Amino acid sequence: MAEEGDKQDKTEEATPKRRDDAREQGQVATSADTTAAAGLVASAIVIVMAGGMLASSSGGLVRGVCVDFAQLGRVDLTESEWAHILMQAVKVLALPTLIVILPLAAIVMVTAYAQSGLKVTPKAIAWNPSRLNPVKGMSKVFSTRGIVRTLSAFTKISIVTIAMCWAVWSDVPRISALTGADLGPTLAATGTVLSHSALAALIAIVAIAVFDLVYQRWQHDRDLRMSKKDIKEEIKTTEGDPHTKARIRAIQREMSRRRMMSDVPKATVIITNPTHFAVALRYDREAGEAGARAPIVVAKGMDAVAQRIKEVAREAGVPLHEDVPLARALHAQVEIGQEIPEQLFQAVAGVLAYVYRLQQGAASPARAES
Repeated sequence: MAEEGDKQDKTEEATPKRRDDAREQGQVATSADTTAAAGLVASAIVIVMAGGMLASSSGGLVRGVCVDFAQLGRVDLTESEWAHILMQAVKVLALPTLIVILPLAAIVMVTAYAQSGLKVTPKAIAWNPSRLNPVKGMSKVFSTRGIVRTLSAFTKISIVTIAMCWAVWSDVPRISALTGADLGPTLAATGTVLSHSALAALIAIVAIAVFDLVYQRWQHDRDLRMSKKDIKEEIKTTEGDPHTKARIRAIQREMSRRRMMSDVPKATVIITNPTHFAVALRYDREAGEAGARAPIVVAKGMDAVAQRIKEVAREAGVPLHEDVPLARALHAQVEIGQEIPEQLFQAVAGVLAYVYRLQQGAASPARAES
């Protein structure tokens, strides 16, 4: 009951990580019936195309052996002579056999690769003592899936048998006509009936393989399904707890804000939009006269942060200058620590000139008093 409840909870599609982990364990959607069907189809094609060569070579070898028996049986052959005879037989059969076997092996390998791809999975072949547990093995045999597999195998055999019987039944008139016929026509008709029966069986096997491939993929996706809790746990494992990450980001923003505020007293001027934006600029006048760097943005912010920048600036005696378009442009185009762009040079230069005039005007009465 607990397992049924777990399966009902697994309503979400598997994540890519879940699929990769299953693949590492050797759990892939493969259909043994599809591979077997591909092998049988390939065998039929290869035998039709190259079977004559193999049969001719085998027949020639048998005929040669039978003809030579009369002579070979009268003399004692040495080991080297026997080896020579065997090598000749191998040479006669080698090429036709390779022509049959190599394409068959290649097609089977390509079919297996097409289903699951090529990937070395050491975990799938690693030593696992639990696989040798007879109790666990028997439980798999008598499990729901084991019973389904048994019934499936019985059904497949039944389908193939019915297809072959149907093919033979369709050829009953042909078989009946062989009564009293010569050996040649009888063998030819028998071959035709066997060919029809084999073709019917092959078609049934291919149909079963297609169905099994679709079923295996559906079953594989179903087995890999996850519950919402599983997905949350995976996210925590791979990316960390979202609450912890949010807390870390908040702390980082606060630290960045504090560092930024510590640079505000060093600014030359604060350019503001009265209620929304504040951008602090620092400009080294002596370096500027030497043709060096442009003004740098040392702090910027919106709304509450902008108000805090202005408060710190007032406490430090940094002048504030209201310029709505320039404040918006600087906030949108320049990041903290960057120089202002060339298209804003003229506007910023006008602000700096105004600030310097104010500072000189404040300094002149002080010198007069002294």
